[in-house]
Amino acid sequence: MQQQRQFTSDASHELRTPIAAIRAEVEDALHAPEETSVPTLGTTVLGSVDRLEAIVGDLLAIARLEKGGPVEFEPVDLAELVTTECERRPQTDKRYEYSPEPGVVVKGDRYRLSRLLTNLFDNAERHAASTITVHVRRSPSPKRDMQRFPQGVAVLEVIDDGPGIDPSKRELVFQRFARLDTARDRHAGGTGLGLPIARQIAEAHGGTLQIEDSPRGARLVLRLPLS
Repeated sequence: MQQQRQFTSDASHELRTPIAAIRAEVEDALHAPEETSVPTLGTTVLGSVDRLEAIVGDLLAIARLEKGGPVEFEPVDLAELVTTECERRPQTDKRYEYSPEPGVVVKGDRYRLSRLLTNLFDNAERHAASTITVHVRRSPSPKRDMQRFPQGVAVLEVIDDGPGIDPSKRELVFQRFARLDTARDRHAGGTGLGLPIARQIAEAHGGTLQIEDSPRGARLVLRLPLS
């Protein structure tokens, strides 16, 4: 109950911020209409509307995940899915380098796994200096996790060349609406829900999502049971 109260409080705070920004812009325009124009006001307000829409969309995604319900799992070629998602990314100044091992097949919900990848890529793009590297490979089942990964492990790594995350704060980024007091978090945007949603999807598929050591930037590692 305490976690639910905290989540409700955090969500309310996150929603109030863009609403307050919209109100301030509209009130300024009404107070001094000669100092603005409809295009200028619209452009400014749309930024806050976009943020509202993103937060509400992520809140709905969390509600659906927590509600559970039957999910039709099917064989999904993870390498193919990664290639498709990388190729459909909007053109930015960030470059993708990906080398998926072919035929890495998992059992899962294609839509939710696509959402997981989208969240990981969005996060990497926000923080990368220039390059996002994506690997997909098979790995033997670790002895301690034979029950979780009886057929082996499908491993996906998303690595950015940004400022990275302090090891002591790696779990913090998976908390809802978490904010890091670091260069990585400053002006990064996002809703603070992308990585928590990604981890929920990973765990719903019997897998794990965590941040592991990297020479530079952040390295997010997804592990799913091989089909």
